[in-house]
Amino acid sequence: MKMLSPHFSQEECECRCCGQCNVSPRLLNLAEKIREYFGGRPMITHSVCRCKKKNDEAKGVKNSQHLYGRAMDFHIRGLAHELVYNQLKSVHNEYFPELRGLFLYDWGIHIDVRNDTFRCKDYRKEAAKK
Repeated sequence: MKMLSPHFSQEECECRCCGQCNVSPRLLNLAEKIREYFGGRPMITHSVCRCKKKNDEAKGVKNSQHLYGRAMDFHIRGLAHELVYNQLKSVHNEYFPELRGLFLYDWGIHIDVRNDTFRCKDYRKEAAKK
């Protein structure tokens, strides 16, 4: 198994549809720092790189950061998604200045290293009802 960083393999980062793997080194570095911040707990990736076809299937936005290898969807085994989101949101300036996108979903967390200002949002279904 080819490793792209100490804890993330090419297989878990490549597009599930076609194998495209254009993952950004900045994203991998951020993911490694987040993993370390949470005590080395494994980050289970849901999606990293996507081709246009896979992005359409995932109902991703037209200009998704996944298309450019700058986004990761994940959860951390044994930790509540909301806890991870709130921690990252509260310390991103101090510990993770490269974090530019942080979104909370029912299934886990989205992070990205877009070339833009920091943005975050809770997209959980229960949050939308409030």
